[in-house]
Order: sequence, then C-alpha cells, then structure tokens
Amino acid sequence: MNIDMAALHAIEADKGITVDVVVETIKSALLTAYRHTEGHEPDARIDIDRKTGVVKVIARQTDADGNLLHEWDDTPEGFGRIAATTARQVILQRLRDAENEKTYGEFAAHEATSSPE
Repeated sequence: MNIDMAALHAIEADKGITVDVVVETIKSALLTAYRHTEGHEPDARIDIDRKTGVVKVIARQTDADGNLLHEWDDTPEGFGRIAATTARQVILQRLRDAENEKTYGEFAAHEATSSPE
C-alpha cells in the first residue's frame, strides 16, 4: 500500500501544512484503524517510507523485560483501501483546520486594528 508523497509535498507548498505533520497524523489514524481490525497485534506501529510512500504495519513481540524478540509485517489484506480513505480524511481535516486558523488569525488581526466608535 502506498501514499502519494508528491501530493503531500504539493499540499505543503500550496497550503503550508508540513509533510511531517500530515504523515504523523496519517500514521496515528492508520494505527487506530489497524487496532479495529480482527486479529490485530497489540504492540504494533505504522511505518511510512518518506521517499516511496510505502505503508506497512509492523508488529513486534517483546519479552517480559521489554526486549525485542521479533518484528514482522502485519499489514492486513485490503488495508490499502483503508489507508487511502484514512489519508484523504486526515488531509481534508488538516486543511479545514488550517483554513480555520488562518481565518481566525485574520479576524483577530482585524479586531485588534478596529477601534470602537
């Protein structure tokens, strides 16, 4: 499963939302989605290759002391569709948030320069 990194860079250039922020938000949302899949591993993380956009769910097994015993790719079948939908929703929400922040900033600046009559 892949995320279009070029599109994320275009959003960064156009809207001013850093790729790092979007990627971390996507990773968090994907991990939540993974944890809702049947048979998920409790100790897992999402890896996104920043060059290729390849997304993997990496599960890990540790001993009682927390030492890593084994890691493996536990990306569920069909998770690409979930990833695409999640990425789209996260990006749209971040864009809305950024627009709201910009609008609020403009309003606050306008209020600060306005004088009561």
